[in-house]
Amino acid sequence: MVNSENTPSAPLLGAIWAQTIDGVIGRDGAMPWYVPEDLQHFKEVTSGKPVIMGRRTWESLPDTYKSLPGRTNIVVSRSVDTVEARDGTIWVSSLDAALEVAHKAQEATNADSLADAWIIGGGTLYAEALTREDLPHYKRVHVVEQTKLAASDLAEVPGDTKAPNLHLYDWTITTNQQLPDISEHGYLLDGNGGRHQAAYQFITYTRT
Repeated sequence: MVNSENTPSAPLLGAIWAQTIDGVIGRDGAMPWYVPEDLQHFKEVTSGKPVIMGRRTWESLPDTYKSLPGRTNIVVSRSVDTVEARDGTIWVSSLDAALEVAHKAQEATNADSLADAWIIGGGTLYAEALTREDLPHYKRVHVVEQTKLAASDLAEVPGDTKAPNLHLYDWTITTNQQLPDISEHGYLLDGNGGRHQAAYQFITYTRT
């Protein structure tokens, strides 16, 4: 990142996720919805930047999206002892190691973005990153980009993985759709697999 006086400033770390209004981000290792507008938003926000994810998040990606194109893909897995490159992806043993790789990768990118690197899942990685103030190079998460989803008929969408809680006194909403949009083709899945038309809202939080 460069400030208005062209003086290098500290790089910014972001976290991005979609969740239901009840905080669900996953069920049985996958997302219990399909919302094309959210997928496009995710692509636009993270394009050209390193993305960091846990092994389960990597495994949940469709094979056609492994690795996510136009981004340095970094996977955190306890089964890895050193930095490994495979499947077009860099595998590391910890979040700290992932941030070291991300910092080197983002120095070579010039894409405009809210942040210089993005954490994209899952729940454990979000929780660690958001509670630390000593992250290598980035110190802490500076930006959260959240897509809030709801069934237009208010059907319940259960899940077994929840989004981290944001203490709102630490964050300021800087971008917020005033009213949710209705997805033309998107849907959320109830507990029986039934499809319900999706409403979505993009919200950006920055540290106060």
